[in-house]
Amino acid sequence: MSLIAQKISGCYRRVLIFLLIILIVIAGIGVILFNQVGGTEGLKYWTAGRALNGTERLILKNRPDGIPQEDVETQFETVLVAIGNRQIELKLLYDMLKSYQDKFHNPGLSSEKVKPSTPEIEEFLTNLGQTIVPDE
Repeated sequence: MSLIAQKISGCYRRVLIFLLIILIVIAGIGVILFNQVGGTEGLKYWTAGRALNGTERLILKNRPDGIPQEDVETQFETVLVAIGNRQIELKLLYDMLKSYQDKFHNPGLSSEKVKPSTPEIEEFLTNLGQTIVPDE
């Protein structure tokens, strides 16, 4: 019986060492990616860019006929470049994106989709452009 217990404990030891090595490798990759993004400050801007891309997809999918697709793409590209240059008011941008998603993408528990009107999208795009901080 003692021989079986030794074999099992040896197996567990090898599995635990293997898992520990895997965790160390994953943590190392995570640290490298975190530094590539730019640390905590860069992570905020990276997240803002991903949120902006998601909202752009939502707007393009539910775009009213009065708004050309090129106008939407141009405005979002301008804001995305400003995010890359870190010339954006992050709090204002997050508030705008959240208000759009709350109003049109997830309007309560209803299964009905709410399509924004042309003036609402024009106002949103104008306000989106105002989140860019001008060069000083």
